[in-house]
Amino acid sequence: MLDEDLIRKWLDEGTIDRTQAEKMRTDLTEYRKERRSKKQIVAFSTIGAILIGIGAILFVASNWEKLGNTVKVLLLVGSTVGIHYTGYRLKYEKQKYPRAGSALIFLSALFFGASLFLIAQIYNINANNSTLVLIWILGVFPLVYGYRSAPIAGLCSLLFYLWIGLLYGERADFSELINIWDLYLISGIGIYFIGTLHGLADKTKHAEVPFKFMGLQAALFALFIHTFELGEYTVEKIVPVIYAVLGILFLAVLLSPLRKRLASFQADASVSVIALLMAGITLTTIYIPASENIYMVVFNVIFLGILTFLLYAGYGTENITIINTAMFWFILLIFARYFDFFWDLLPRSLFFIVGGLVLLVMSVVMERKRRELKAQFTGGEQ
Repeated sequence: MLDEDLIRKWLDEGTIDRTQAEKMRTDLTEYRKERRSKKQIVAFSTIGAILIGIGAILFVASNWEKLGNTVKVLLLVGSTVGIHYTGYRLKYEKQKYPRAGSALIFLSALFFGASLFLIAQIYNINANNSTLVLIWILGVFPLVYGYRSAPIAGLCSLLFYLWIGLLYGERADFSELINIWDLYLISGIGIYFIGTLHGLADKTKHAEVPFKFMGLQAALFALFIHTFELGEYTVEKIVPVIYAVLGILFLAVLLSPLRKRLASFQADASVSVIALLMAGITLTTIYIPASENIYMVVFNVIFLGILTFLLYAGYGTENITIINTAMFWFILLIFARYFDFFWDLLPRSLFFIVGGLVLLVMSVVMERKRRELKAQFTGGEQ
């Protein structure tokens, strides 16, 4: 990214003259203003669309008893279709308000899910059923590609995790096959891998970042849970096979000629390492079971190593999102281990005072470093 330091360097070297330097500074200032303006428009459009949706839902809820079932269904379906059509008109037909149109299309995806649950309630269908969430996913997933919508890709990822959680709770036989944290870790790695595949083609590249982001958060969350004392850690033989298959698929992509198209190869490699490490750990667990403390130490070391790898990858690719993710989980890990080690050793008042001071200092230092990196990556814009 072009910044003031680079312009000054070119000016000192004689690559450009002062007139060109001033022109570049002016253009750079205008570019930053325009980008900030676009971000504000997206933020306001999204917030406005959500407020409209909340207002419509509250209107239906406040008049719920007064409306007949047919009217309720028509109102919910009509609102969803109307919002979607308005968004389509603004983004594609008029083409003057593409960001507001995108926000309304995203709102229609949310409204579709809300309508599903409310209609289920109208006809006394179990509204906590995972099937409703699956229908929601299947209903909005085509919009990811039809409208090239990154926010809806993120929504589908989030709904997928909600669906497998509900399904796991409904099916008792699942708990005998795999524990919930391994299921989320496998799902996170799988979603991240899907995001990696999306990054290989220009037509699907818009969904790469949301799939990768949601997959990485789910994988790190599940791995973070493994760093606690969870009791006896046992797995079925299918679990290491799934981890191994994911790791091999990752390696096949990362070691193929397609790797040149990947913008975040190092971060992708770190996720593939998680899959292969978990394949080894779970396989060892089956044949050489260890104590609970050993597993806790192993997972803490793995988690710390992966976060270090992600920080290195984020800095190497100038990806502030990866850096922010790694820093967030670093703070959470330190906070959790602080509670583990010092809760019984220090008086309660001293425990919270010292912990608060440590976290405050860490947050200041890491925020300063984050701002420095962001300024370096984006040419001075913070």
